[in-house]
Order: sequence, then C-alpha cells, then structure tokens
Amino acid sequence: MSKTRLKMVLWLILGVTAVALVLGTITSAARLIAYFQAGADPASALHIVPNVPPDLQVALAWLPDDADTGRQMEPLTRAQIESAYLRAWFQWNISYLRGEPYGLETYFVGPALAAADEAVLAARQQGFSLAQTDLSHQLQLHFYAADGSIVSLTAHDVLVAQIIRDAAGAPIFSGVTQADYEVVMMLEDGNWRVRHWVRRRAVPLAAGTQAADVPADFARVVGKQLVVGERPFPLRGVNYYPQASPWLAFWPAYNPAIIEQDLGRIEALGLNTVRIFVPYPLPAAAPLADGQPADVDSEALFRQNLADFLDRAESHHLKVIVTLFDFRTDYQILLWPNADRALEAVVPYFAHHPAILAWDLKNEPDLDQPGNTPEMVNAWLAHIAWQVRRLDANHLITIGWSQSEAAAQLAEAVDFVSFHAYGPPADLPEKYAQLRTAVPHKPIVLTEFGLSTWNSAWFPGGHTEQEQAVYYAAMRQALAETDAAGYVAWTLYDFAGVPSNVAGRAPWRTGPQKHLGILNADGTSKPAARLVGETSDWGVKRPFFLARFLQPFWRTIWVVLGVCFLGGVWLRRRKHAPKPDAPPSDSIR
Repeated sequence: MSKTRLKMVLWLILGVTAVALVLGTITSAARLIAYFQAGADPASALHIVPNVPPDLQVALAWLPDDADTGRQMEPLTRAQIESAYLRAWFQWNISYLRGEPYGLETYFVGPALAAADEAVLAARQQGFSLAQTDLSHQLQLHFYAADGSIVSLTAHDVLVAQIIRDAAGAPIFSGVTQADYEVVMMLEDGNWRVRHWVRRRAVPLAAGTQAADVPADFARVVGKQLVVGERPFPLRGVNYYPQASPWLAFWPAYNPAIIEQDLGRIEALGLNTVRIFVPYPLPAAAPLADGQPADVDSEALFRQNLADFLDRAESHHLKVIVTLFDFRTDYQILLWPNADRALEAVVPYFAHHPAILAWDLKNEPDLDQPGNTPEMVNAWLAHIAWQVRRLDANHLITIGWSQSEAAAQLAEAVDFVSFHAYGPPADLPEKYAQLRTAVPHKPIVLTEFGLSTWNSAWFPGGHTEQEQAVYYAAMRQALAETDAAGYVAWTLYDFAGVPSNVAGRAPWRTGPQKHLGILNADGTSKPAARLVGETSDWGVKRPFFLARFLQPFWRTIWVVLGVCFLGGVWLRRRKHAPKPDAPPSDSIR
C-alpha cells in the first residue's frame, strides 16, 4: 500500500472516531439535562416495587363515616387511601410468599413497618411457610386531620385466605379468617403510608352446609341418593353445548330459539338433567334479543342469558348442573380474589332458582394438579366451596374430577361426589367400588362418559355407531349394579370443530372429540340415544366381530396391501418376462 493511501485510511479512522465521540457527548448531555429536569426515578429513589396488578380484584367498600371526622374527606383523597391501603396488603402478602420482608418500607412506616417485618420473620424463624391473600375489606373513617396528612380508620370484616405449612411443607391450616384492623395512615412525601396496624377479633370461618329449609323443588341429599321434593331423583343427564357453538363460543353466540329446540330434544330423550359450563373469565355474552340496550355490561348480559337458559330448562322439567371456572388453570393464592369476584357476579343471582341442581366448582381439576401442586389446587377448591356456600346455601355443590381415583379428595366439602370415566365398561365396577370405600356415606354421580364414533382412513381406533350403543348399554348395566345416584353422558351433539385448548391440534385427538355426541350434527339420533333415558332395556346387538375390519382405516390398509400385492405381481412378471432379441451390431471390429 502506498503512503498516500495509508494516510487516507488513518484520517478516515480518526474522522469516524471523532464523530462517534461528538455524538456520544451530545447524547450523554441530553440525558443528563433530562434527568435534572425530571428528577430522579421515583422507583429507584423510594425503592418502589410494582403496584397492585391491574387484574387483582380485591373487594373494598366504605361504610358510613363517623359523624365527626374532623374534616370531610375529598373523593380524590379517598381513592388515594384505598390504593395505598390495598398496595400495603399486597406487599405484605408478597413478603409472606417470599419468606422475607420485601418492599414493605414503601407502604409502611414506624410501628406498622416494624410489626409487618416481625410477623414475616417470625413465621420463617418458627419453620412455617405462610401464603395469604386479602379478599375483601369494609373501611370506616374515624378521623381526617385538618391539614390532610393523617387519617384514622377501621377495616371491618377483613377476609384473609391463608395456607400455613410446617417445616416439612405439610399444610397445617387452610381457610379464611375474618378480622378487624385498626389503621392509621400518614401522608409523607406525597404518598400515604400505614403507620398503625393492629388486628382485632380474628375468627376462622368454617365451611357451611346446605340450608335445612330449602324449597321443596330444590335438590337435597338423603343418604346416598339425591332427592327433589320427597321423591328420589335418579339423575339421568347429558353434557350440553349448542351444536354450532360449543365450548367458549356457547355464551357469546347464545340463541334462545336454539336452546329451546335443544332442551326439547333432551327432554324427549327421557333425561332429567343437563350439565353446562361457565368459562373463566365470564364471557362477553351476546344480547338476549333484538333491541337489547347497548350500555348493558357483559356480566349482566351473561346473567340474562343464564337466567333464560335456566327458565327454559325448568319449563322442560330439567335440572341443571352449572359448572364454574371452565378453562381456569392458575390457582396461585394472590389471584383468589379474582375468583371471588367471578362468583359474586353469578352465584347469588341464582341462589333461589329451582332449575339448578348443583354448582360444579371446577371441571377436572385433577388435571391441573401437576402444574400447580395438588395442595394448592385443593386449597383453592376448598376456598371456592366455602365461598359458593356463603353466597348460596340452597343448592348442592360438587366437583367434577376426571378420574375416580381422584374423586375422594375434598369429599367432605361437597354434597355429592362426581367423577368421569372413559375407559372400558368392564373397569367401572372395580373403580366405583374403590371410590365407594373411600367415600362411604355420600351420593356418587358419573358426570362424564362416552365413546366416539369418529373414524379416519388414516388413523386407527375408530368406532361405529353400533359399537357406541354397545358401550352405552354396558355402562348403564355396570352402573345399575352399583348404588350410583346417576349419570351424565358426554355429549349431546357431534361438533364440526374443537378448540385447540380442549384437545390440542393433532387430528387423532381432535377427531374423536368431535364425534362423542349421541346425536349427529344434523340432530338425528345415533343408536346410543335410546339408551340414555329412563329404560331398563339395554339389549343391544353386538356387531359381527369382523365388522371392525371394514372400517375406514382398515379399508385403507386393505387398499394399500392390495396395491402392494398387485405391484409385487407386476414387478415379478416383468422380472421374469423374456427379453427381446438384441439388434445386430453395426460396429466394425
């Protein structure tokens, strides 16, 4: 390289470096100016941890203020105090989960900070782990200082859910405590903080039972059976979604005319119960009829549609099992208040509706246990049982376990035990006997069972409609030999599609899920439909044992084998066919 070119390269490098230094200096100066103009980051200066998550729904209400509070509180100040008070609780809950004080100095000062720190550290020093969440508060203002810097209040009837474990991790307490708290808050540096925090009158709340004076047309438990009025109620039912809008599409596409038609079909099948599902969060339901006011909130619309469904079920002499929290899989304790708010939006509105047979607290929660731990799932279920009973003491409650082996869990928290079974009918008697041994005194209901009539040309395992009928007859016979209080088939219709969060995307999983109905998609009956009602004739002719080899998958096998055979014959014939004489050679040697 010549000297001239070398000088040009060096000057270019020096120029680029100089430009980079100038730009860096300008950028740093701009950031410094912006910093001094805006002030330090409050989160860094005050060690502020994240605020209460926007999806956390702890209930808070104000009771009437004392007659003389010293000064009338402004709405903005009241809102600020609410926020600071709830943030303090949230941070205290997080500290218990971490097992150490965490961010408490942001929301507590003075004696209250010392007490909150001490409570968290004492639990750890004694070998306990504690998880808690506050559920609801009722605040009553006693004093508001003239300069607006001090408030005194009482938090009445504070509900706190707790799970306390010993050093080995075994739960030693799980439940809800009700208490009052005397609170003093002070305004410092523009932020309200708790300075005084004393608990009074703490009482653990026991789970309730069904009211003794429920109306005559409500379902009750007598021994191992269900009773409506004074007569036994042998439960015969079907799980239900509308044919064109199953799973999460049910409520947003709610159509009263379709519901009326379908409930009529269910009644005509000789059934007396239908099981439906309420997803979590509550759906944004469509209007009940034309002209529905546009400003009605989605919860009110959903309640209207559910009320319409229940009214129509009652007119068709059907009871309804309402399954709550479908598709909810997160059981962490800090989100329990959200579940409470969902219950409060539905359950108390239907506490006196005669069509409801029971609230099913959760569909197949045992499938969620591996991802949440069984202890956490069961603690949540026990809490939901307590909450539902508090909101509605008239109706029965149950839990729809996916396996009979899991159904003995929380048996004391429900009125009747329910489980699902999709295995061979021959396995049912032994599984039922084991469950009955574990739960000797309560009714047991099989709330899901079925056999798909799906067949594929490419995947094995399909069944014909006649095989489905044989399955239903065998299940009915097996149940008749037990003291089961009833059964609920899965499901009324075949469906055109299945959401991926139900059965995944694999065709060998979604295919069978689409064809579990006892009615075809067009509403025509499969042979199994005559076996779900009130009948003692379960005689069904079994298909010829070789008939399974005529199903689509086996026809594909036969075609493939036939093609392979014919191809082999053709290749063999070609291999042994005489070769034509070679043409004379024109080459000259």
